[in-house]
Amino acid sequence: MANIYIEGKGPKGVQAKESLLPTTVSGYTRGLAVTYGADAYHATLIAAAGVAAIGILEEDAINVYNSCSVIEFGQAVAQIGANVTALQQLTTNAAGQLVPAQPGQPILAVALETQNYVAPGSFANVFVLGLFGPALTLEGDPVTYYAAAGAIAVASGTAAINGAAALAMTLAAPSAAQDGTKILITAATAHAHTVTTPALGINGVHHIVTYAAIGDGILLEAVNGTWNQVSLTGPTPAVIS
Repeated sequence: MANIYIEGKGPKGVQAKESLLPTTVSGYTRGLAVTYGADAYHATLIAAAGVAAIGILEEDAINVYNSCSVIEFGQAVAQIGANVTALQQLTTNAAGQLVPAQPGQPILAVALETQNYVAPGSFANVFVLGLFGPALTLEGDPVTYYAAAGAIAVASGTAAINGAAALAMTLAAPSAAQDGTKILITAATAHAHTVTTPALGINGVHHIVTYAAIGDGILLEAVNGTWNQVSLTGPTPAVIS
């Protein structure tokens, strides 16, 4: 890991910590974001970008029987997955590293210094916001454009399908940790795009969304491991089957 020199400075000030058992040992290293595992006594690594976390591991996992300290409020040394600047609001990437937050994503921490990212990861001093963090998001919804067939990321915001021809897109089922994620999937080009979820992935009945006109869309919310339809929009509008 790069920028390890900050260990000489280390976090200062008040901290609130919790001791949690790691779900496994592999990959559970200092500075990664975690959430609760199977119960309130276990920690599991964040496995998706821009989701709420409870805190940052203060130490590496030794085995599944020795608890790890998780910093849930206050200054901490965090692994970063992108360049950060001082006082920048940070969320998580799919590896549990902290990265600059985008509109609509929960904020886990604020950077206390400017640091450049060096693959596979670097360290930076941050201030973890604790229970207040997940309730905070940047204003506005991020828009991600998809010009080629593939998977739509499970993250709050807008997914705009703008292929020059009909695109076959997929959308994975949300995890329990992603409850409340809202995603608007809309057509930016007038083609017969499709979005397919796992069987019975929408409303427990449907799994395919078909588009026809620009502006056709569906707003989905993650609830208990599936997608609930909030609304259908557009001139056609989009059709679910």
